Amino acid sequence: MRGCQKKVIFLKNTGSSLFDEAYFIISREGEKENIGENNMIVEANRIIESHKDSEKGSGIPLRHKLFILFGFVFGFMIGLGLCLILSGKV
Repeated sequence: MRGCQKKVIFLKNTGSSLFDEAYFIISREGEKENIGENNMIVEANRIIESHKDSEKGSGIPLRHKLFILFGFVFGFMIGLGLCLILSGKV
């Protein structure tokens, strides 16, 4: 684009297990507020740190695992009951 300039911060070796590099491009609201480079770096680091915290707890929550287990057991019991009924053993 001609005459278009964006403020960008590029972070390499973020320490994340999910990504090595990060690009942060300032929003239009940020451009209007005339945010300084130090503020941009602080915000980029805050975002990366908050993501690192969420990586530690990544995966399926225990509550969802219990629902999955309950659904599997319940489905197995229904299937077993239907097999017994249809085979005439009940």
